[in-house]
Amino acid sequence: MNKKRLIGLICAFFATMCWASNYPLLRLIFKNCGAVDLDPWWSVWLRTAMGALVMLPFTFVVKEGSWGKFKANWKKDWKIFLYLGLFLTLEAAFSFAAGKYTTAARSSLFCNTSPVFTLLISFLCAKELLNGRKIMGVLMGLAGIIIAALSKGGDAFTAVGFSTLAGDMLALLSGVFWALFTVFGGDASSKYHGAFCAAIYRFYGIVLMVPVLFFCNITFDLPLMVWVGLLFMAGVSGGLAVWLWSIAQKHVEPSILGSFGYLSATGATLFSAIFLKEKITFPFIFAFILVLGAMALILKNDRKKESCSQ
Repeated sequence: MNKKRLIGLICAFFATMCWASNYPLLRLIFKNCGAVDLDPWWSVWLRTAMGALVMLPFTFVVKEGSWGKFKANWKKDWKIFLYLGLFLTLEAAFSFAAGKYTTAARSSLFCNTSPVFTLLISFLCAKELLNGRKIMGVLMGLAGIIIAALSKGGDAFTAVGFSTLAGDMLALLSGVFWALFTVFGGDASSKYHGAFCAAIYRFYGIVLMVPVLFFCNITFDLPLMVWVGLLFMAGVSGGLAVWLWSIAQKHVEPSILGSFGYLSATGATLFSAIFLKEKITFPFIFAFILVLGAMALILKNDRKKESCSQ
């Protein structure tokens, strides 16, 4: 293994752990930091605004000249950034809201079903063909979703019940919108630098969520730990992790990076079991294995395609 590839794998690992930590951190914010009544949509707007401020400086130091490209193509590209910003904002909003109602392990599992929906959306949009292996992956993923939704359990704050099921569905919607972002985000990411895209998505998110703020319980009187958590998710998960992931993308092939989704779900479950006393039941473990197996089948590259491209 060469040095650059090793650096890429290390960066991908730490970026994934940053993202995996979001799930138990959200649970702690809502349940153990005096923020039980915190409006999820207001907190998402705060996190998005913080993320935009964190990423903005990076847009001026990248070498690809993304601002110049955007000025030259804004009449066409503003629409692309608009709907991608919408997808990313809704993904974050549903994921954030899920942390209030369901456990960290369950939220992580449902959010990480996105490869299943990515494949289905790509097929419906005629961007990708299905084969027997991928169909099996979709069926396994859907089976895992159903079993996980029906499984019992809980954590230090609540047992599984109707409210938990509502949180599960919110996390599942988060996975759907991440899948939409993945399928349709290729045009922007191929033309502009990743830091520029991340900042513009977040600025669009700030604007798109303004109408929602009229229905939110807006308050800046939040416990210190809530501000620390939001800043961590904006700066570390939304800033540092994105930067580390961009380094990994330069040195590690996409098929390997895709498999880090397994690590994210596993890491979040372990963090939840250790710090939040998550009750991991056998049906949930079985559902977890099904979903990870589905991701493995869907993300696996076809060897024939690889050999032809070489």
